[in-house]
Amino acid sequence: MAQFAFPLCCAERQRYSTMIVDEFSLKHPDNRHRRRSSRILPLDFSDPNFIQVERLFSKGWRHSQKTKPVVRAVFKILSSDESLELYAIYRSQVQAFNLLTRFKKGSNEQLCFHGTRRSCALGDDSSQVFLCQSPECSICSIIRASFDVSKCGAAHSFKRFGRGIYTTSCSSKADDYYSSGRSTRQHPGNLRVLLLNRVVLGKPHNRRHNAPHMNQPPPGFHSVVGLPGVDLNYEETVVYHNDAIRPAYLVVYGPPSLNEQPVKVHKKDLLSPPSLNQKPTAIEFFPSLTLSGDLYIRRALSINLVKRTEIISHYYCFEDNLEQYGVK
Repeated sequence: MAQFAFPLCCAERQRYSTMIVDEFSLKHPDNRHRRRSSRILPLDFSDPNFIQVERLFSKGWRHSQKTKPVVRAVFKILSSDESLELYAIYRSQVQAFNLLTRFKKGSNEQLCFHGTRRSCALGDDSSQVFLCQSPECSICSIIRASFDVSKCGAAHSFKRFGRGIYTTSCSSKADDYYSSGRSTRQHPGNLRVLLLNRVVLGKPHNRRHNAPHMNQPPPGFHSVVGLPGVDLNYEETVVYHNDAIRPAYLVVYGPPSLNEQPVKVHKKDLLSPPSLNQKPTAIEFFPSLTLSGDLYIRRALSINLVKRTEIISHYYCFEDNLEQYGVK
């Protein structure tokens, strides 16, 4: 237990043990339509969480020498209330500590990417939603039991900031750590996966130089953030407590297809967004995979499923998103 953690009173334990902790709970009503025994739930491209994840992935792809891929699917990761309870308690302890020390960001919870080994077909399409039992598959192990600091360095011997759990806001950096292990499986469309995680950063200790000797942040801090400029080219974040992090989403992505061309449309031609019950969904027309918004738009338009102005005005209501489709 980190040095700032407070002992739990009986009332606090009882409060968490008698409630559904949050939307990532296996028992949450919104997750009841998942397939039995599945720990991941596919999101439709119109889901606000899908849109948020896709934007974070796109914004975080900073390696200019690597072709930016397309998000093909997003799955929400579901956990037991017992696991989520420990995370919620840790988060509340950090928030209380920072309140006492007048750190304005409270628990400072962030969504960060983590790349690791996948030895199965999890996420390749909407039917691949069951965790494998292979000890080589780190993705399934993390989804099943969350992260474990003691396993730090199992795949990579160099530990820039010591033994901890490493994540980053840079999706292209996390992609560098993805691998299929010893598996010879060929994933359709060269699909790859990353974990997007909820991480309690608390008060971060910023560093620009390597510190492989570290096994915890300095007193008064809850995490270490490596800033680019000296020893790092891209940001990375390290936490040293298992309950400071929980996997939240499985992001499936792959290279853009050659026939996926930008749509040209003018703002003056856009109509008001249709209601959700009037708009066809990606799953209805492409049941084998939950497609990202841009793929759905391009393919739906190519086979005249919907009017160009309706679908673009519904999904791309922000200036920066419209611009990537040539909207002027």
